[in-house]
Amino acid sequence: MSGWDDPETPLYYESFCRRHSRYTQANAALIVHAHIAPGMRVLDLAAGTGRTAEAALGLLGDHGRIVCVEPSGPMRAEGARRISDARIAWRATLLDAMGSDAGKPFDRILCGAAIWQLEPLDATIRTLSGLLRRGGALCFNIPALYLLEPDDPGGGDDPLLLDLPAALATNAGAACDAALRQGGPPLGRDAIGSWLRAAGLRAHAWTFRLRLTQEAYAAWLKIPVVAGRLLADLAPGERARRIDAALGSVDRASWKWERWRGWTAWKG
Repeated sequence: MSGWDDPETPLYYESFCRRHSRYTQANAALIVHAHIAPGMRVLDLAAGTGRTAEAALGLLGDHGRIVCVEPSGPMRAEGARRISDARIAWRATLLDAMGSDAGKPFDRILCGAAIWQLEPLDATIRTLSGLLRRGGALCFNIPALYLLEPDDPGGGDDPLLLDLPAALATNAGAACDAALRQGGPPLGRDAIGSWLRAAGLRAHAWTFRLRLTQEAYAAWLKIPVVAGRLLADLAPGERARRIDAALGSVDRASWKWERWRGWTAWKG
């Protein structure tokens, strides 16, 4: 079994999130730009272990609600275990998310660090637009490198963090970080903007950047859905050992600036 359904994925994903702030920072920026208010009905799509929903809970008040949709059984189970809050309901599919509230629109739809996996993305955006109330918003983010936009160099001997994937690569193409993006053909800001407009959404684009260290990058690569692209046919534990061994051959003090792009798309 591979990908997000690997039963060991939540273990490595949560280990990464506890030790490193990449997704914490990404979720914080997403929530600021989502303009969440008390009492809202929120859909968190590709909710993972609930860390985006967790970041939003403090703004919803007692009467707000979040429906977390996560297709991966292991990730969904870990999210339900981690967060015990009556305001959150977990579902496996969008159809399940509507449930007894079929036809009731959402005030906000969030998708933290995942929307590029929901191919075809133009169709996904149209579907999500149909689930929003008028005045509601779809808010999502994407690492700029997945849009084929280069990151800015940071510090150390490996200021773009290229050496570790190169050391692990089984072929030249795997050394490109953008190749780790889950999903279909390359995305671009222009394409995303056109899909949002076609879905009847008025988009506000935003950006932020974070400091991604070599240590954090190595921990992220250990997540099975990521490591499988570099170290196929190995069990997660063996992949992690290979990554740790490769980490010893690069400058562990290196870091880079990782830029993220985000969109808040309003339904008129």
